Amino acid sequence: MLRTLNISLFLIFLISSISTGFTASPENFSVSVEEIIPVSQIVTPYFDSLVESSKINVNEEPSFYGSWSPDGSRLVIDAFFNPMTGTRLYAVYVLNADGSGIRELASTPNNTKERSLSIRGVYYPFSWSQWSPDGSRIGIFANIFTVRDFYVIADPDNTLIKTAGKCNYTTVDNIRENILDLEWQTNFIWNPEDTKALIIMDKDPLNYQLYLLDSNGHVLQQFTDTYNVITALWSNDGKKIAYSTGHTEDEETGLWIINENGTENKRLVNGIVIDWSPDDSRVFYVDENFSLYSIKVDGTDRFKLSTEHFYRSGDVFSFSPDRKNLIFNIVKSGKVTIFLANSTGKNVQVLEEFSGRCVFKPSWSPKGDKIAFTQGTDLYTINPDGSEKNLIASAITDYEWHPSGDFISFTTSDSVFVANPDGSTKIQLTGDDNNYRFLNKKYLSGWSPDGSRLLISNGSTDLSIIKLKGYEDPLSIDFLTPIEGENCELRVRCMSEPVENVLINLNENEIGFTNSSGFLNYSCPATGRYVINASKAGYRSANKVLFMEANSSTSPEKSVASESSSDLSSDFGKEEDSRPEFQVPGFKGITLTLFLLFFTLRRNLL
Repeated sequence: MLRTLNISLFLIFLISSISTGFTASPENFSVSVEEIIPVSQIVTPYFDSLVESSKINVNEEPSFYGSWSPDGSRLVIDAFFNPMTGTRLYAVYVLNADGSGIRELASTPNNTKERSLSIRGVYYPFSWSQWSPDGSRIGIFANIFTVRDFYVIADPDNTLIKTAGKCNYTTVDNIRENILDLEWQTNFIWNPEDTKALIIMDKDPLNYQLYLLDSNGHVLQQFTDTYNVITALWSNDGKKIAYSTGHTEDEETGLWIINENGTENKRLVNGIVIDWSPDDSRVFYVDENFSLYSIKVDGTDRFKLSTEHFYRSGDVFSFSPDRKNLIFNIVKSGKVTIFLANSTGKNVQVLEEFSGRCVFKPSWSPKGDKIAFTQGTDLYTINPDGSEKNLIASAITDYEWHPSGDFISFTTSDSVFVANPDGSTKIQLTGDDNNYRFLNKKYLSGWSPDGSRLLISNGSTDLSIIKLKGYEDPLSIDFLTPIEGENCELRVRCMSEPVENVLINLNENEIGFTNSSGFLNYSCPATGRYVINASKAGYRSANKVLFMEANSSTSPEKSVASESSSDLSSDFGKEEDSRPEFQVPGFKGITLTLFLLFFTLRRNLL
């Protein structure tokens, strides 16, 4: 089952290496490949062993998906057989970004043809598993088709998994045996501070309710007791939640705002929430005709951005990196229109318009100075003011901006390329005669957060990492459970290996160096928000936000929560949104079908 990776196919056109701060002008635009890491070849022997021990007869190669951790130091990998008939087999692995340190998080060796439990650490249609913001946990989607959809919380440093919700089973066999004790679950989303999560669940899949979970998946609070919550979304500061409820005989679909502690639950309007404004003063939503609106959280200043047709799966709603503007699109009557507006949704202007029935993910450059989009299979970039429209490439199959914004990557039918933002210089990274794709569906991304590695697939059975020259490997910070009294402990690693003599700063004040095992004990700060920085020559430094919260018990100990970020020095408004360009969490399965059917019938009757 192993596939030989022919490294000779990977052509390196320029020999000069890049630095993390180069500019993409034609004179110095240079990208070189350092190595190719064959992820599928690394994982396959472990999955083969699982297949053999499970005594499953298969005549196909496994499929693979991957997703980067928030700091880019690790990957979670799905490996699975999912035949139309026969027994299905799933496994979730974690490995370092350099391909080392592979470990199995969970697998389903006792599946049967009649009852196959799926565990997907990366992607499942209409549901996406999520790393917590600090990378310490993964919310993994799992299900037995037509029986239950649910989530498990996994610790990537151990093999511990727990089902989220009211029942906390810790093994795959226990989950399978007690599957009917679990609720139907959807819309699992970590809060920005990594201390809690939202989930929509109920034993009745037509009567979902909104719950608040702690970071380990235990229920803290039930927010709603209404008819069928269909989607929910944290505000950017994590202090409020916008959610939508289903249609009843008495009222239309409702858009509600509630505080994260469950107080001030207020119904704003009929509609389904799409997103929050960057300053959390407004929410965007669609009505029953799929017209796009903006409204203040107090229910005032409501206005329409588009008349209808904002509902297709390819539609985009995306804020600029500086959070001052947004783009969205509609597809209507064989015409694609890309709009630009300010962050409140006002001053809507047509950015680009062309014939077509679909649009391929218009997206901001991470610098905010360009917008990329495809017209048919042609890739273009354009300035936000509509000037300097440039053709980057033709006949592409996929594209994604590099995290630096210095260049854009794209695939054709047989190779991977990078180009500077105006398309004047292109560099081919891989050989011809392949069928590469980037893994950038919804929560997934082809590029690692630091831009040093590109995760690509050549069909579902071949997953590889292209590592670029000129990048240092990242440090990662782990906040550990506070030890006795007022002492806290952290650990610094690189690719799972401890790193000694790392300088640690707390709010820019030095607090010490890590020991030979990568640990540092320090005095816990008072309750509040702090920035921890780890740095050492030869490594990419790491930042992480430390939240100190008073323990809810009478114990003098404090609990720690954390969130990682690539730019923690800036105030809110400069941070880049980590959410996908457009999503309607919780829209899946029968709920999605019923609501689309309702809206369609209602509109036809008007």
